[in-house]
Amino acid sequence: MSVIPPDFPHSTAINAHGFYCIPGTFRKREVAQMLLKGEVNEPRTLSLMRQFAGNGDVVSGGAFVGDFLPFLSRSLKRGAYLHSFEPNPTGFAATTMTVALNDLTNVRLSPVAVGNETGVLPLLVADAAGKQMGGTSMIVAEAQEGRTVDVEIVRIDDLVPADRKVSVLQLDIEGYEWQALEGAPQTIGKGHPLIVLETLAAQDPREIEKKLRALCPAADYTFMGMIERNAFYKPFKSKK
Repeated sequence: MSVIPPDFPHSTAINAHGFYCIPGTFRKREVAQMLLKGEVNEPRTLSLMRQFAGNGDVVSGGAFVGDFLPFLSRSLKRGAYLHSFEPNPTGFAATTMTVALNDLTNVRLSPVAVGNETGVLPLLVADAAGKQMGGTSMIVAEAQEGRTVDVEIVRIDDLVPADRKVSVLQLDIEGYEWQALEGAPQTIGKGHPLIVLETLAAQDPREIEKKLRALCPAADYTFMGMIERNAFYKPFKSKK
């Protein structure tokens, strides 16, 4: 696979799982610092996702710089795909480079955000001081001059082809996780995947459990616990 470097200052980090493109504007972010030190971000989460991947596809996003992708890509069975997305333009360019550096041919990467309906919304990419937010970029209600960019919103059900079965669905999208799940009833209903969500201080994992059970009653989702700031929801049984 040919590698075309992004047109902004960047570094290449390496750890046990692969190579990563780190934009200069992201260097001070927590995950970027870990990668530049040769460390692995959230190794226990990655291990659990591999355990449940089975023969199915995996959905993982937002990608940031693709720090999850080399490990997950190589954990999949032949014929399975890793569907990922990153709406931040700098992050998408970096992730594209990461995918190329590691020759990840089973990754399907899209420059979008995910939600419960299609459209265009502002993504906050810089803080009040103008510092690039990187992986903490988030969807906001209103555009802010110099701080937001308009991004396409798609449903996970549109991102993942209808004939694919997803075994793990992992989302780290700064508080927009539930809207994304509302846009994935077909994906969730077909595969009953393990669901991994970033948790924020204001979120109650048990409330998400209740919503998941209502969204997909046949899966009877159960909150299994938290590690590395992530909550895990497992389909407990099938009522079919």
